[in-house]
Amino acid sequence: MPWEIALVILLLSLVVLIYMAIPVLLRLRDTLKNLNQTLETLNSNLPEVMENVQEISGTVNSISKKVENTVEDFVELEQLFSKEIKDPLQNIANSIGTLLTIVNKLFDIKKKNKDKK
Repeated sequence: MPWEIALVILLLSLVVLIYMAIPVLLRLRDTLKNLNQTLETLNSNLPEVMENVQEISGTVNSISKKVENTVEDFVELEQLFSKEIKDPLQNIANSIGTLLTIVNKLFDIKKKNKDKK
């Protein structure tokens, strides 16, 4: 008799467990269907997306090479500017500064000579 009661309790708890598991299993089935649809959509769109990514990557590489070439050209232009314009102008400015210093000294000497007389 006690084993019969235990068996009935076990069967009742098994029925309750199955009753509670059915909605969970149904929801899990629906979720798996949605997941499967999502994966199918993703798989169908993935080649197109990858093609766009490769195109964008190529464009970015092209732009970066153009920028690199432009920077190199700018560096060459700056060096040419420095060699052909900046350095000669600096030499001229130094020469004018030296000339002005000499002229100042001459005027100081003449001024001192006038002051002595």
